[in-house]
Amino acid sequence: MSSPTHRSTQPWLTLVGLALVLGIAATPFESRSQTAGEGSPLPESLVEIVVDSPESQMYRIGIPDVFGSSSDVADVLRNDFRLMPGYTVIDTRSIRHDLVAEGLDIRAGAWATLDANGVIKGELRQGADGVELTLRFFRVSAPGTPAFEHTYRGPLTHTRRWAHEFANEVLRVLTGTPGVFGTEIAYARRAGPGAKDVFKSFMDGFGERRVSTGTGISLLPSFGHNRIWFTRMTERGMYITNGRARDARIVQGDGINMAPAVCDGRIYFTSSRDGNSEIYSTALDGSDVRRLTDHPAMDLSPACGPNNQLAFVSSRHRTPQIFTMNRDGSNVQRVTFRGTHNQTPTWCMDPERPWIAFTGRDGAYDIFMVNTRTQEYVRLTQGQGDNKDPAFSPDCRLVAFVSDRRDAAGVYVASPQGYNQTRVVTGNAETVRWSQWETYPATTPVPAEAPAPAASTPAAATPAR
Repeated sequence: MSSPTHRSTQPWLTLVGLALVLGIAATPFESRSQTAGEGSPLPESLVEIVVDSPESQMYRIGIPDVFGSSSDVADVLRNDFRLMPGYTVIDTRSIRHDLVAEGLDIRAGAWATLDANGVIKGELRQGADGVELTLRFFRVSAPGTPAFEHTYRGPLTHTRRWAHEFANEVLRVLTGTPGVFGTEIAYARRAGPGAKDVFKSFMDGFGERRVSTGTGISLLPSFGHNRIWFTRMTERGMYITNGRARDARIVQGDGINMAPAVCDGRIYFTSSRDGNSEIYSTALDGSDVRRLTDHPAMDLSPACGPNNQLAFVSSRHRTPQIFTMNRDGSNVQRVTFRGTHNQTPTWCMDPERPWIAFTGRDGAYDIFMVNTRTQEYVRLTQGQGDNKDPAFSPDCRLVAFVSDRRDAAGVYVASPQGYNQTRVVTGNAETVRWSQWETYPATTPVPAEAPAPAASTPAAATPAR
């Protein structure tokens, strides 16, 4: 397929293509009457939780400095658990007992006075070929033997990774599902006048690196097949590439080709190659192009879901709404019946938690979730500028999103109920995405002592956000 020329297509590419990216393009109306519920407002208030409910009880964890360490091991561990909803990190200034005399064990009585439920202790030693880091996690209710312990060996530069790995294992011990510390997020941000690039960092914002190369506009990143895929807009047209392709045109064609989502070895994307915005799929090398939707309205923004499903946005019922379908294009179902401008869906990949997060317009743009089985809606943000482009963490315990809130723009993470909103990346950003597990872990019972992972059905409360 030939690429569009600059003279004939660039104005259309810039105006319509960018409008599609932002989800604000004018869309053809259908002659059919509005579906029941069309235009019903999205939730106007945030979730409320009964203060004395089990869901509001925080797991208090003590993480003193690691013995023998001038590195940031303890700081990384403390920050991990501060980001995780349901956990409170005990202020180190309130720890008054003799930690040196306590050593790598714990004195249950001393920690009980701080209302601690768990404690992480550690020691860093110089080894023959690098360093050794021993970390121990104790339940205060059973202090004699660590609930989990591991010794890591290698170069000093690996200590940050080890801290994330240990925090993930602590969550596995407490909940049956490992954490997502050390996973990556990707997002686009302005790199100068008329330029935009795709960046990645760890989920706590550490180690930001640019992924895209070359001139022009790169945006709409997505993880898949050990790569970060994204859309490139240049004078020669709009196409899809990835961070390892050195700007090669992997998915191209007439009109727009954008918004890749990689599911199980195929790329799903939006294209106007046949004259209208539709959803297509292709092999990872751009071959075997298949059209999945065929409708006079606009279909765009595919997102991978569990159980061989896709979510996407369509204006086939007058206003942009969220739909789902199988990955072969069959079984199209409308999901959102509230709000008049819903876009950028992302799916919790846990098959037991049928939640899609999306951007909804309610004066400003805010983050909402809908349960695809029950039609329950949850509002995550309100009254803090525009909040857009949600992305679930692999374990669905967290939702990342971008915000332009005053003097605090950036990428935020929060619980799926909107609690504990914490900025992890500072500055302008858009279309954040989160790397996912290849296989979602099987669910296991949650020990009574630990806080439950983010619930599939939100509870009701109003802790500070």
